Amino acid sequence: MFNVNYVLISSSVFVIAVGQVIFKFAARNLKINVQDDWYGIIQQNLIPLALIFFALFLYFLSTIAWVQALRTVPLSVAFMFNALAFVIVPCAGFFLFSESVPKYFYLGMPLILFGIFLITQP
Repeated sequence: MFNVNYVLISSSVFVIAVGQVIFKFAARNLKINVQDDWYGIIQQNLIPLALIFFALFLYFLSTIAWVQALRTVPLSVAFMFNALAFVIVPCAGFFLFSESVPKYFYLGMPLILFGIFLITQP
């Protein structure tokens, strides 16, 4: 059975994961010199700071979707969808930033997905 609230919850988690990727990209590009004043730091980091604010805006949108979905979906079910971030974010780190993933990630990933599947069954 299709439920738009599960789409909102999944989208919310996905947007949070995208926000994490944006934070990582911004963090990698920050240039902070302790010798500089605040104005100099801001001036040198306009793009990373803009990305951080964009990620925070995405978090805001995600929160709106999350709260809307919680109007009808039990919190005990909805909160389990946050586990999707434990799949999405490490995959993004691996593919976008060449980061390594934990040793048992590929074993745990299908277990997380299967667990979410089980929880959403009537």
